[in-house]
Amino acid sequence: MKNIKNIIILASGNGSNTVNIIRYFSKSGSKINVSAVISNIPDAPVINKVRNIGNQVAVFTVPFTKNTEIITFEEKITEIVESYGIDYIILAGFMKVLSKEFVSRYEWRIINIHPSLLPAFKGKDAIKDAFNYGVKFTGVTIHFVTGEVDSGPVIMQGVLMISEEDNLSTLESKVHALEHRMYPLVLELLADDRIAIKNGKVKIHGENKKKFITALDLDQFSSSINL
Repeated sequence: MKNIKNIIILASGNGSNTVNIIRYFSKSGSKINVSAVISNIPDAPVINKVRNIGNQVAVFTVPFTKNTEIITFEEKITEIVESYGIDYIILAGFMKVLSKEFVSRYEWRIINIHPSLLPAFKGKDAIKDAFNYGVKFTGVTIHFVTGEVDSGPVIMQGVLMISEEDNLSTLESKVHALEHRMYPLVLELLADDRIAIKNGKVKIHGENKKKFITALDLDQFSSSINL
């Protein structure tokens, strides 16, 4: 019998990664089941986007805009994780910091995506910071979440070049296109139990153990999905 991994997605904003993941794994025979999406922002665009897909993914709004709301938020997340039999908690544009206690409870079960080549350019303005700094390459990092913000064992990194013709808007589009390609790949590795952590580093088992995606031609990552 196929081992299906149940995930929930935490999102705060536009929801392009969330929608991309749901649509990608809605195909028949998928080993990933998106059980629920949780937003800490009651009017975040991601909420209606997920509901409009119409594939029975549960949607929850649990307010967490002030630090004083973190206990109630994490209690609700824990309740959902346990009731849905969740294997992994996926952060996709989730703009709040989870407590160290919560992260420890679900050690190696929380995954985050960050729009830079960590450890460079941590924080919420990573794309803008990389552009303003003038680096020639940037990218995307997908990693396990630890108690330190934008840290944790790296699962996959994708690299792209910043051209002289790029502006902040075009760079953001390139980074998001790369995110949409990478997150499903990482979730497929998790579904196949091919990811392990040894001595603080991620090891990928099996064939095609490719950890890096070089996005020299981003046309290949252009999505046909209207996000």
